[in-house]
Amino acid sequence: MTDSRVTIPEIGRKLIHFFNLVIPISYLTWLPEKFDALAVLGGFTILGFSLDLARTRVPAVQSIFAKFFDSMMRDHELSGKLTGATWVMVGAFLTILLFPKPIAVTALVFMSLGDTFAGLIGKQFGKIKIGEKSLEGSMSGFAVCVLFVRIFPFVPFHIGIIGAAAAMIVEALPLPFDDNVTISIASGTIMTLISNCPI
Repeated sequence: MTDSRVTIPEIGRKLIHFFNLVIPISYLTWLPEKFDALAVLGGFTILGFSLDLARTRVPAVQSIFAKFFDSMMRDHELSGKLTGATWVMVGAFLTILLFPKPIAVTALVFMSLGDTFAGLIGKQFGKIKIGEKSLEGSMSGFAVCVLFVRIFPFVPFHIGIIGAAAAMIVEALPLPFDDNVTISIASGTIMTLISNCPI
């Protein structure tokens, strides 16, 4: 029987994921203009791709990653594919590029908070499996997202609930794309479509 408890490296990974909240917070405060936010994220995205390339080809960079980050990395990342951090930058860049600011901010929070809580709660307490994920994890992520849209109503509450549901459905599905991209893009698309539909 496999151990489903949350490990220290997993907690570290999720804490880093939690701090992705700096992206929507920055978009609301320090970088309120879309162009400025995209310019900064574009720079970090290029940096992420460069580091991912370097860690598979430059021994000094490989050594640094092995010492500080290997314990937190997934098998596919260790095998040379892009890290979750790089995909976060890609997802955030596309989200801010494609959607109005209130929707982009909300979708990015779903990606950070929803995915973090879904992963931690699902790993520790998940019993009802949905592929590699769990119903308990998905429901906890959904609850956190709904709480956010209640406290910070950047979008109408009914739109936020549907966006949160879309985010957690995508998080649970075994899609062939990184969920650091798909969560915010899927929830942002759904919220945009609903916002443009007459009630």
